[in-house]
Amino acid sequence: KAVCDNLAALAAWCAAQRHLVPDTAWRINRTLAFNVLRRILPRALVTATLGARIVAEALTQIALNVQKFVPERHRPRTPRNKPHKFHAYKPAL
Repeated sequence: KAVCDNLAALAAWCAAQRHLVPDTAWRINRTLAFNVLRRILPRALVTATLGARIVAEALTQIALNVQKFVPERHRPRTPRNKPHKFHAYKPAL
């Protein structure tokens, strides 16, 4: 899983370098990049080669899935009480 995640991150970075304008607010969605990579990975492992056309198509598909990145945007959840106690703190019957 870690190797596939690293490959997806590398593919997302390559797609961003190839298809996105530098210093843009849009970023590649790495989860969808993993899905695209997962579809072509078995074929690549069986044949032990990847054609340039297949790689270019995969990078194009990855670059189509972007999300807007807004810096300094965070919405932490408000602290709330738990609706019930943990199992360890319930009385035994």
